[in-house]
Amino acid sequence: MKKNKPIIAILCGGKGLRLRPITSDIPKPLVKIDNRPILEYIVNHFKDYKYSKYVIATGYKSKQVEKFMHDKFYSLDYKIINSGNVEIIQRIRDIIDNAVNTDIILCYGDTISDVNLNKLEKFHYKDLNSITVTSYPINIPFGVMNIDKNSIVESFVEKPVLDDVMNIGYFYISQSLFKNFYKYNSFKDVLVNLANKKQLKCYQHKGIHITVNTITELEHANENIKKISK
Repeated sequence: MKKNKPIIAILCGGKGLRLRPITSDIPKPLVKIDNRPILEYIVNHFKDYKYSKYVIATGYKSKQVEKFMHDKFYSLDYKIINSGNVEIIQRIRDIIDNAVNTDIILCYGDTISDVNLNKLEKFHYKDLNSITVTSYPINIPFGVMNIDKNSIVESFVEKPVLDDVMNIGYFYISQSLFKNFYKYNSFKDVLVNLANKKQLKCYQHKGIHITVNTITELEHANENIKKISK
């Protein structure tokens, strides 16, 4: 039987070093795309699917995130958890410690997407013994060549889409899997070990995806946000 609707947990604590100098003054989730903070797009997407409870996991410049949530989403049922300057694994543990009798959907505070959350939930509930991670196709923006030992080009493909996919977050984590986050020293180790045990499954998203890590990606986001923004 389906349990309580999951808490939405958004990781907003990193320093965003690759977006300097912009993030010298503000945290990355508050960097604006088309005059609206990244975090606003993320929260509004979940609100559209009627999720009611949120945890905002902060650290770097937490007070600014707190003020933004208070000013913009004052009527929302949310909690700020400021873990300070720690690794992601500790932020996730702090989120789990505050999740009572409910699953978690965990996402990154720098990633905007139009993931169909109803389909994500349905996909996850096919196997409750695994954590679900959402993926997106990798499109290489260059011509890719395969060469032989004599430096002869055997094949050339312009801007290929790889068979492998990338992690864009939107992790669906059932309560029964929470213990895994206390067994390992990093989030990466959790995911690697779950994959090794065949307990990490992938919901493949092929719609819109925007991640902002660098100035170039921010420029790209401003050019493409209208595809997802309402």
